[in-house]
Amino acid sequence: MPKKPIIKYTNADFESIKRALVEHAKRYYPDNYNDFNQSSFGSMLFDMVSYMGDVLSFYIDYQVNESFLETALEYNNIRKMAANMGYSFYGKPAAFGTVDLYVLIPSLSGDLGPNLSLVPIIKKGTILRSTSGATYTLTEDVDFSASDTDTNVIASRFSTEGATTQYAMRASGQVKSGGGYLQEIDIGPPELFKRVRVGPNGINEITSVFDSEGHEYFQVNHLSQEIVYVETTNPSAASDGVRSILKPQVASRRFVVEQDEDGTYLQFGSGAEEEFETDGLIDPSTVMLNMSEKRYITDDAFDPNKLISTDKMGIAPSNTTLFVTYNSNDTLDVNVAAGALSTVVTAEYHFPMDPDRLFETDYSSVISSLESYNSEAIIYDPSLPTIDEIKYRSYAIKSAQNRVVTKQDYEAYVYQMPPTFGNIKRVSVYNDPSGTNKRLTLYVIGQTNAGHLAEVSTVAKNNIKVWLNKNKMISDVIDIKDAKIINVGFDYKIVVSNRFEKAEVLGRVQEKLEGVFKEKKYIAEPIYISEIYNIINKTRGVVDTVKVKMKIKSGAGYANKLVEIKDILSMDGTYLKTPQNCVLEIKYLSSDIKGMVV
Repeated sequence: MPKKPIIKYTNADFESIKRALVEHAKRYYPDNYNDFNQSSFGSMLFDMVSYMGDVLSFYIDYQVNESFLETALEYNNIRKMAANMGYSFYGKPAAFGTVDLYVLIPSLSGDLGPNLSLVPIIKKGTILRSTSGATYTLTEDVDFSASDTDTNVIASRFSTEGATTQYAMRASGQVKSGGGYLQEIDIGPPELFKRVRVGPNGINEITSVFDSEGHEYFQVNHLSQEIVYVETTNPSAASDGVRSILKPQVASRRFVVEQDEDGTYLQFGSGAEEEFETDGLIDPSTVMLNMSEKRYITDDAFDPNKLISTDKMGIAPSNTTLFVTYNSNDTLDVNVAAGALSTVVTAEYHFPMDPDRLFETDYSSVISSLESYNSEAIIYDPSLPTIDEIKYRSYAIKSAQNRVVTKQDYEAYVYQMPPTFGNIKRVSVYNDPSGTNKRLTLYVIGQTNAGHLAEVSTVAKNNIKVWLNKNKMISDVIDIKDAKIINVGFDYKIVVSNRFEKAEVLGRVQEKLEGVFKEKKYIAEPIYISEIYNIINKTRGVVDTVKVKMKIKSGAGYANKLVEIKDILSMDGTYLKTPQNCVLEIKYLSSDIKGMVV
């Protein structure tokens, strides 16, 4: 009976595999092969097999590491695992802001104020453009009749009699960057869990999806989510000030959006149309317990997220054409300075008090007078979350379990807010020690297209509050404020070894320091001066770091000076301590970090 070979399964690299192969040949084939010279043909075969084994071992280890969020390195893999844990994001989100619109309204005869029958509603979808060429779209109807009458000002008077001829009226609305695009996608025979590509990864929102039969498909967070809330007209909007009512609806046709570096995709379920009987608006009071012939009922907690039961994950489209409307930025830089959103490209008007436009000439003058102006700068942050940020936010979202209670829960859900409502770079939450009703202060900061920290727009802060209301505890009161920016920099002096070129070593030090401080600090995160010493001293060619001097940067291009360097320098001089409502930023790395050789 032949002897069973001894195989060492722990060998994983080239050298250990080759040693095991040589040992195996010597032990089991001593009479057949005994030429172990490095230049022999057999040695080449050992090398080839060892080479293949090392490569296969590497890729097995690599794939195993990429299967776990803690050890994964590839961005797309980390993004997919984060989505499974509840954290997802668009690659190139839209920028949001507020714009003021102005129109000139002719006055009534007798100088009795503006002619209200000529006051328009500017419809959703109006296109505006900034001086830099960025396109913005109005996301809501702007009704001038609902604006504050105290803001109406006299625009012109009749020169001889002094009578008012026109009034300037102002109203505000929300805008988002980019424009709408339509994509037609032909769908073939039925296919389980159909996945279709819509376009590139620059898409920041799927606006609507219809098929050629007129059926609407709804975007959900996951395919097992069967209920969406639709916007319906509020008949008493004029009296209570609420434009719409949200009602639950069964989304039998639904999809989830998936996005990676290659594009944006729609993922559908596996059900056929005849398997779904429930559709349209539903009444939760009609949901009953499942009854049987038993004389008892199992205590079933009512879950409003499961008002119907299905395991098909929604209807999958087949033998039809999908009409997908989506939004995407049309330029790389969509930052808009205050006052720069000043050009009206296209606008649709509605005159509710005179829909037939009996006085066409007057209406033409109103339409031609429309102007726009943004009093606040619109800030856009194009950067994607780093790998470490994705991991941290994924764990926080998973542990939050769809409720906002702890400090970490609040921060996780602000980061989870869809970027269509505003992109937040950093957030931090603190309890107000003077509050008696669990008042929380939430500090936020945004980032510009150039990578600099900037204040978050008022619209985005309002959206954060609405976003948190659905998950927060009813007793929590939230104040959302901008974190204050403190721009800092430092000078350093080093001693370089005589064996190295001074300029070359100084360049290496500068490159390492800029790489470390490229990623923005968190709110209230300190800067450790001892870490700067450590980075410099570990650079090849540096003998010693003589001095690192921190300083506050102010003036043109920097934030307003809030403190002196001595106010935030620790007593032992080893770190900069940051106030809870502030964030430290080295804004211009090449000029704010300066070094010299002594």
